[in-house]
Amino acid sequence: MTKAERSVFEIELSLDDNLLAVFVNFQKIWISYPNNELPNQTICFEEILARSSKSERVKSVKFSIKRKAVLSTAFLVVFCLGFYFIGNTHSEYTNHRIAPKGQRLTFILPDSSTVILNAGSEVKYSSDFGEQRSIWLKGEAFFKVTKNINSPFIVQTNDFDVKVLGTEFNVNSTTINQTVSLAKGKVNVLLKESKDEINLVPNEELVWNSKTNLVIKRNFDVNKVSAWKDNILLLDDEKFQDVLPKINQFYGVNFIIKDSTIANQHIKGAFKSQTIDEFITSLEFISDVSIRKTIRNNIEITKYHEN
Repeated sequence: MTKAERSVFEIELSLDDNLLAVFVNFQKIWISYPNNELPNQTICFEEILARSSKSERVKSVKFSIKRKAVLSTAFLVVFCLGFYFIGNTHSEYTNHRIAPKGQRLTFILPDSSTVILNAGSEVKYSSDFGEQRSIWLKGEAFFKVTKNINSPFIVQTNDFDVKVLGTEFNVNSTTINQTVSLAKGKVNVLLKESKDEINLVPNEELVWNSKTNLVIKRNFDVNKVSAWKDNILLLDDEKFQDVLPKINQFYGVNFIIKDSTIANQHIKGAFKSQTIDEFITSLEFISDVSIRKTIRNNIEITKYHEN
């Protein structure tokens, strides 16, 4: 439907109450179709044309014919889309896994590949995953892919695709600097916006800045990047203000810096399988700060002052 036809159609709807009622009826049918919750009363297309031709507000035969043409075009588009979705009733992604806040989730895919999801991350994949090994990721995950030279394993994010045959790698799409970090094997990364393809070999990492589109390929420490999958929170001499998102994701809480002098203070340490209370005690000891829990899962960090 062209913009002009759409405008005419919208004007007609505003002028003709009967036509508007018919349109709303079909709109309800269309919206509720996937759930099979159709309205009790439906109306055939011939009756639509009959009602529209009997409208008391039609000013001319020419305008009525034009309205029928526009209406026919509109519903033709709707029904064509309907047939398209009917042919695709089996969603591309029929399985959905989510790692709860503050927890890691490990599971096995139908092809025997292993996925470890970081806290708050999620994946979707189809029920016929063994035949078409494609998985959608939001967040961060570590993959141990079972090799199959006849069926590439593809990790899809909003900004890039990672294609492998059999390998181990980490994908992080949670931050501005999104990364693909390869531990074993080979991977091919396709950047969707630029269409650039970049190959990685073991111990190489691709960093893509989602704001500047800057791409960097560099070496990295596998143990540091994937420490989270072994339930280790690794803070590698980083500023407090920079590590808060990592800490919040790991524990599923909300740390807040209440003293500006702490923001640029550096922190370093490896915290393995510690509870949130154990972590708070460790953090107070090594950083000379005071930490207290407040309402709504907030945890405030202030400078330590002796009484």
